[in-house]
Amino acid sequence: MSSFRKLLLVLPSLTVAFFSACSDGDKNHDWPVYLGDNSSSQYSEAKQITPDNVAQLKIAWTFDAAGVDENSRTNMECSPLVIDGIVYATSAQSDLLALNGVTGEQLWRLNPHDELNKTLAIPVRPSGFSRGLVHWTDGKNSQIFLVIANYLLAVDPRNGSLVPSFGKGGYIDLKKGLGRNIDSLSYGSKTPGVVFEDLLIMGSNVSETIPAAPGHIRAFNVRTGEQVWRFNTIPHPGEFGYDTWPPEAYKSMGGANAWAGLALDEERGLVYCPTGSASFDYYGGDRLGQNLFANTLLCLNAKTGERVWHYQIIHHDLHDYDLPSPPNLFTIKRNGKEIPAVSQLTKQGFVFVFNRVTGEPLFPIEEVPVPKSEMPDEEAWPTQPRPTKPAPYVREHFTIDQVNDVTPESNQEILTKYSTLLPHIPFRQPDLKRDTIVHPGMIGGAEWGGGATDPNGVLYFNANQSSALLTMIDLTEGGSIGETVYKVNCMVCHGPDFKGGTAFGQVVPTLDGIFEQKTSAEIVNTIINGGTTMPPFRHLAGKDIYQLIKYMGAPEQGAQAGDEDQDYQGPKVRFVHTGNNMWRDSNGYPAIKPPWGTLNAIDMSTGEYLWSKTFGEYEELTAEGKAPTGAENFGGPITTASGVLFIGATLDGFIRAYDMTNGNELWKDKLPAGGYATPVTYSVDGKQFVVIACGGGRGSRVADLYVAYSLP
Repeated sequence: MSSFRKLLLVLPSLTVAFFSACSDGDKNHDWPVYLGDNSSSQYSEAKQITPDNVAQLKIAWTFDAAGVDENSRTNMECSPLVIDGIVYATSAQSDLLALNGVTGEQLWRLNPHDELNKTLAIPVRPSGFSRGLVHWTDGKNSQIFLVIANYLLAVDPRNGSLVPSFGKGGYIDLKKGLGRNIDSLSYGSKTPGVVFEDLLIMGSNVSETIPAAPGHIRAFNVRTGEQVWRFNTIPHPGEFGYDTWPPEAYKSMGGANAWAGLALDEERGLVYCPTGSASFDYYGGDRLGQNLFANTLLCLNAKTGERVWHYQIIHHDLHDYDLPSPPNLFTIKRNGKEIPAVSQLTKQGFVFVFNRVTGEPLFPIEEVPVPKSEMPDEEAWPTQPRPTKPAPYVREHFTIDQVNDVTPESNQEILTKYSTLLPHIPFRQPDLKRDTIVHPGMIGGAEWGGGATDPNGVLYFNANQSSALLTMIDLTEGGSIGETVYKVNCMVCHGPDFKGGTAFGQVVPTLDGIFEQKTSAEIVNTIINGGTTMPPFRHLAGKDIYQLIKYMGAPEQGAQAGDEDQDYQGPKVRFVHTGNNMWRDSNGYPAIKPPWGTLNAIDMSTGEYLWSKTFGEYEELTAEGKAPTGAENFGGPITTASGVLFIGATLDGFIRAYDMTNGNELWKDKLPAGGYATPVTYSVDGKQFVVIACGGGRGSRVADLYVAYSLP
């Protein structure tokens, strides 16, 4: 065949490829809202990067925020905003950054801790943990909101200065206005809220142990910082749901907080709030009842905070099954009609789908009987909701045939342990007798990264397949004051033997030998004021703290305060548990059989899966010739108009691109550090970029990097 004829045959495909790459013209596509838009769609109309050319992606720029401590255990999980081509992000130390979206050049930087510490009596330490920001504009004025510790700051996006008309010179104290004094308790907000008109609506992060602040949902005036409304997630007398708690619960109980993020139907003025469990996570003998509005998808009037409808997804939670991700808003089609819908992913592997106006379930939900509690004075709720569709994306039962079999050694190790345990039953509460299998464990199922949608009503999301082992401990059985303080406040993360490990998906350092590295005074200061990922424990009495460090092994001269015969001064807690111990073999592989991570797509109109793929790998197992096992993952996907899905998330440290139609992997690149954050995409003058935070942690090296990709 002549060269000319060959050219004629090739020209059509070259033309298609050329116009596909240029199809965005000179359009700009921002990412102005956390997770893309108020619907939490995690979707962009940008389409220069296509399934045909995505494999050509190269690093366009890298920004090193240069604020990370290599010995730190922090995670950087920020999903940035992009407004008029400027990237607004946070560093590992929670500095606020403005970067040129084309070059990555720093335009300005704000150290919010320095700003706060100019006027605050108690110093604010870098928290190192922010998932994103909020932007508000009325067309003339513009502000960026971020939370540092328990302070909400308003920042001028032009220069990074605090907005003096907001609150007290640019900030407000979020501990105020909750209906009771929580000054000594942990309180903050790691995930951004949403803006409706001139209101910033926010959830919160609170302690999951006792004592804990209440997780009430609030709205603040974006110009002044004034609190406009509050919805009590632990109802007060006379409010709906008050009778689902003990009468005095509103005075002291905590949790029921919307920590994972909100979604907003701006047209209808409705805000959707998924809440977490009541504190304490695994025992509820002191909060008998259904416990509205913990573990609930709440629909509120965005202007007034009044309840429109609700659905409680876990009754009287005893398993830390808080709602772990923002809801998704989309439209489904049935019988030729369009229905406004909202979906909620869960840790236990279910997708709940509702008419977002009425709260009517769009697929039937059954109340399924669950085991009674064996714990003293406890009353487990007799049933739990289970949607009949879509099918669960996590195995509901951890039976003996599901034991890890990646190697004969792993299989035998887990089988030996399995034989000592009670058979797994969903929703069996951990008890005092022996380790109990909690499956799925506290990292899901779904995680905080949540799901992405497209205009066709397809939901795309990643999920974990992992389990935990828990045993309850009765504190009335004796022990020193220091031991009691440790078990109540520290053991949930550091474990019963000080060894640390993994809690809530994060690596917790060992306390063995801690007094060889730090003085007693330094450790006391950390207990009181917190650390990079450790909350402050200001509710502890001084005598309790000194008995605690004595129990931990402090030299006598560092632990002189307190009397062996004193009464314990802290919260009166009867039961605690041995820690959030993810069940893994001695090589660190999950106890359950692979896949350990999946990526899924569901047509939400029908509730049917379009595809489900193993997601991630352990490279050493792949090198041995084993099929990819999947890996634990933290962070979510984004989708684009061209049909490409981008996601980091996996512990193997890659960012990947997938074909949205079939789930086939199209491209991947090894990041300089783990990308445990949801990426963003945007276009400047027709050139599309994909940016992801590379903070590492979770067992790998920590970093403070943002990496941007584009076509050559």
